[in-house]
Amino acid sequence: MKPKQPNTQYAAGEGQTPSLAELRAFRHAQKETNRRVEELRLRLFRMTEQHMDQAIRIIKRWLDADAADKRKR
Repeated sequence: MKPKQPNTQYAAGEGQTPSLAELRAFRHAQKETNRRVEELRLRLFRMTEQHMDQAIRIIKRWLDADAADKRKR
């Protein structure tokens, strides 16, 4: 018979509590994940902002060209 492996998952109601070192490691990993998510969110925001600026410039160019065509007629 194999010895039972210790459970490293802490499900509610199991009566096991993580050690302080495990809690610190988990919190550190959580902070790193949150930092990375925030970094990616800001990057996406900047990219979206740049694309919106490009779209506005293109639309203005089309409107200016359309207005110039109408003046020629």
